Amino acid sequence: MADKPWERRDDESDPAYEAFRVYLLMGSRRTLARVEKSQTRSHATISLWSSKYEWGARVRAFDRYAIEAPTDGMEHALAESRDKNLPLIDKLRNLLSMRLDVFIDRMDDPTIRWTQALTAMAKIEANVLLMNKDMDKTPEQVTRVERMLEELDERMQGRSA
Repeated sequence: MADKPWERRDDESDPAYEAFRVYLLMGSRRTLARVEKSQTRSHATISLWSSKYEWGARVRAFDRYAIEAPTDGMEHALAESRDKNLPLIDKLRNLLSMRLDVFIDRMDDPTIRWTQALTAMAKIEANVLLMNKDMDKTPEQVTRVERMLEELDERMQGRSA
């Protein structure tokens, strides 16, 4: 069997591989009946593909790989980053909530500003994650994040387009 048996086989058609991918990504809830419904294919076709392309063995190999794959400390780094960013995220959510109330009270449609605020929040989060990656934060990086926060506040107050 191939190095990564869950990858497409040379003799596997596009529809057969697509059905396999659906099956693979169902995780613990995977059944051939669910694949049949989602792919609008007959029971006979899905059963044939499952047997011919050894879906059972392939998903077991994938599941084993997913459990045993080296993470190089990624899980710990992500958890640490999340914990460091929770206070900032809470502040941003509170700011967004307060500003949204102002727009609602004025009967303004906050959709555009809300979208801008969420976009800005996502940019800030991305920058914070990048800064955490290097651990040595340069003054320029910190200033950039602070500038994004100021821009977010200005946008939410309606002072900026």
